[in-house]
Amino acid sequence: MSAPVMVGPPPSRGGPTRPLTKLELRVLQYISEGLTYAEIGQETGYSRDSVLKASTRILRKLNARNRAHAVFLACQMRILDPTRRHGDHAGFAAHRYRGEEPCEACWEGERAYRAERRAARKAAHSTAA
Repeated sequence: MSAPVMVGPPPSRGGPTRPLTKLELRVLQYISEGLTYAEIGQETGYSRDSVLKASTRILRKLNARNRAHAVFLACQMRILDPTRRHGDHAGFAAHRYRGEEPCEACWEGERAYRAERRAARKAAHSTAA
């Protein structure tokens, strides 16, 4: 990920391209990891409102309808690497697949995933009995 990244419709289709700032790139990365605006604010040191405004600018620059659409478009434009995930079971598995020790965020995501699966098995077992 490097800044500035030119996004939006190409000039040949009538639209100017607009660069994403370093903050917008960071916010977009955190959005792709599923963080809330408040959590992104804690990670970046900005207020929740500043993060919300950056997110709004990202949506406008990418011509996206919502956060998920922005992440999808960013992956298509190769602004984000769709193969790198963090903070969930898939991120944990990707670290293991690459022979790396999972980062703390991925360990936390893996623990949450395992707890969720245990609860689901327990619930399925109790309804079957």
